[in-house]
Amino acid sequence: MLETSDSKLKLKTCIIFTSVIMVMTLLLIGFSFLAKKNYNYKLKNQVEIVMHNHRPLEFPEKYQIGDQINVKSSIAVSSNMYSVVNSSNKVVRYVLITRVTTFYGPQAAVFLYDKVQGVTFEGFCCVNERLSSQFENPNSDLIIKYWKNQALKIFKSSVDEIGGHNE
Repeated sequence: MLETSDSKLKLKTCIIFTSVIMVMTLLLIGFSFLAKKNYNYKLKNQVEIVMHNHRPLEFPEKYQIGDQINVKSSIAVSSNMYSVVNSSNKVVRYVLITRVTTFYGPQAAVFLYDKVQGVTFEGFCCVNERLSSQFENPNSDLIIKYWKNQALKIFKSSVDEIGGHNE
């Protein structure tokens, strides 16, 4: 009789512990989904800022940053890609934000892809004035050239699968 109440207590303790672990796991999953949505929204805002600063006559008057596109490349571990749409909501270009390792640490770089012009480097996100002058030296050009080639591979693997469009 004593063993039965002891085993019931152990069973209740195990059920309570498992329930607490399951609730905590569900809470963590829910918060990670909320954080990812906010993270993607902030990245899209940064891309819009860079595009507006680099091409003020085109963004946001002629073109807007569209939906996020799944990146289908193993090179792009920390990259997000977005479509660029014109005023009639037709996809005309694609833009990629990726982490680039520079002499000054990792920086978020933005690249624009157009089937006619290829890949162009648009700029870095959140660069302070001191670093922006440093990115104009020839060593930075080598890093940007390398990443332009990598971005082209990322764009081709992702855009060709979705049937890339262009004006």
